[in-house]
Amino acid sequence: MKTKFLTLFLSAAALLAACSEDDNPVAVSGITLDKPTLELTVGETGRLTVTVTPEDAADKNVVWKSGNTAAATVDDSGLVTAVAAGNATITATAGGKQATCEVTITDAVPDGIVVTTYEALLEALQTGGASADAPTLITLGGDITVPAGGRYDTLPINGSGYFKIDGGGHTLTWENGSYYFLGNANADADAVYIELTNIKLVQDPNSPSSMVGVFNGRITLGGNVTLDGVQSTLVAYGEKAALELGDGCELSYAAGSSNCAYVGDGATLVLNGGKTADGAYIALQHTETGSHPLISVPKALTDDVYLMLRLAGITSIAQGTDGNQLTQADCDRLKVNPESMVSLYGGQPKKYGDYFELYLDPADYQIKLRPKNLTPPTSGDIDMTGMTADKAQLTILAAIDAGYTEIKLTGELSKIGMGGNRGTFAGNTKIMKCDLSGVTGWGTEATLPGNAFMDCTALQEVTLPDGVQVIGNSAFIRCVALNTVNLSQVTRIDEYAFRECTSLTALTLDNVTAIDHDAFYGCTSLGMLEIPMCTRFSSYIVTGCSSLTWIKATAAGDFVDIDSGSSIERNAVFQNRTTAGHTGDNAFNPAMCDLVLNADKKQDGTAVPKVSNGNEWTVLNSYNMKWKSITFP
Repeated sequence: MKTKFLTLFLSAAALLAACSEDDNPVAVSGITLDKPTLELTVGETGRLTVTVTPEDAADKNVVWKSGNTAAATVDDSGLVTAVAAGNATITATAGGKQATCEVTITDAVPDGIVVTTYEALLEALQTGGASADAPTLITLGGDITVPAGGRYDTLPINGSGYFKIDGGGHTLTWENGSYYFLGNANADADAVYIELTNIKLVQDPNSPSSMVGVFNGRITLGGNVTLDGVQSTLVAYGEKAALELGDGCELSYAAGSSNCAYVGDGATLVLNGGKTADGAYIALQHTETGSHPLISVPKALTDDVYLMLRLAGITSIAQGTDGNQLTQADCDRLKVNPESMVSLYGGQPKKYGDYFELYLDPADYQIKLRPKNLTPPTSGDIDMTGMTADKAQLTILAAIDAGYTEIKLTGELSKIGMGGNRGTFAGNTKIMKCDLSGVTGWGTEATLPGNAFMDCTALQEVTLPDGVQVIGNSAFIRCVALNTVNLSQVTRIDEYAFRECTSLTALTLDNVTAIDHDAFYGCTSLGMLEIPMCTRFSSYIVTGCSSLTWIKATAAGDFVDIDSGSSIERNAVFQNRTTAGHTGDNAFNPAMCDLVLNADKKQDGTAVPKVSNGNEWTVLNSYNMKWKSITFP
């Protein structure tokens, strides 16, 4: 019994002892750091090692803190990173005890050349950059201003060779009126390769000239590059030029313009790990693909790049290089401004809004353009009723691209998108016939818009509604195949309307009362021109019409200037422009042309111009233009 009691007593004592130990853990008595002070340069790291005593302390968990995170940060392992010049106190805490380290951060001492003035920057660019393996490092030691003056083709900050410009967090500002930029302005100049990092480029808002540009060479953007300006502060132009967004590039744009950089005319945009901020658009403007992709992608895109497209005759815009095969994820990273203008079916670029998209072509893994939300047309007869203007224009072009070269339209003129050098038909080389007789809404003075069919080199025939009275300026300019267009109802023909329509052989304009200058300029096959109602003229309407042999202009009354209404007794209506190419066999020759006038223009008549000596008409500078004959029916 005693033995049993003793055993129970000893067990209880042991239990009480254990409970006493748990209730009284070993406390931290001290904490020390291996370095009381630490000196770093910006970008460097340093490690702090902590010792907690006693060794068997119950709570040895260490909490790290920086007293100035703008200067230095510290992670959970005691690794200190220098962020910017300044001072920071790093504190380690464990078990209620603290230890500190005073960290001093200074700007890194750069290799290469430190410049603080425009003159020093200029000298560095003009004397350095000899080695591709060791490019000249230029570091800004302060903010620098590029002075106003100069020309775009004589650039004092013009360099050649290899440079790395570290802004050191400073600003390079271009004054109003400054046309200087880093780089070169001539594709035949020596190439220049410029890498920019840690810099802000500021463009005067009243002087939207480019700041960094290459016509031969490459601009590479590293980390922390900010642009502040109006537009196109960076330029890569021509087949020999490239703009590269390198690793760490996060291109931002303070002004938020439609585009902050410009890559055009054969130059390449290289996406090599960089990105742009939302709204920092890079403009791609090309009319031909050249010998390389518009966008070269050496590695997979991990961030968004914003683009503003201005593309004519181009559908493929990006491809992988250096072994990188593009994926749908790469395609999704390219963000296109809806104000972009593209030519999905060739010709001039146009804005299609939501009716085009980028897609990854699985056949060759290139990123291309294509129509979106469009039902392919099944004929050349297109009823635009119920269509938006964008959809109508895209449908017309899709029909032509599908081989329907004879187009008949129904609906409102406003939906066709005629007019200007980016109209629906402008520059189209496939359309052969166009019937607009079912189109309405031509305006109070019904007018075929200017440039409506400019450069439609295959166009042979156009049918206009009976109510169209005016042929706008350059409406058919360089339509070299045009031979048929109904003009009986037309009352006015604007400047250059039929310029270089070399297949026109005869024009009868029964109701035309006004013809503006150069209206039939270079119509080399035009043999007969009948304008029996016309009294208002401008100059040089038949310049270069070398086949013209008969003109009927029998309206009664004075011939007057189309703009001022003053007499054109001495005016070059039927003369050639004094420009190259309109002499000899290439010129209109009145000596080979019969002119028919109203009898009131006889020498003793009541109207002007006056004819004298049977077949002469006095024009500018008292020059007597001699005709083959002048008759008065």
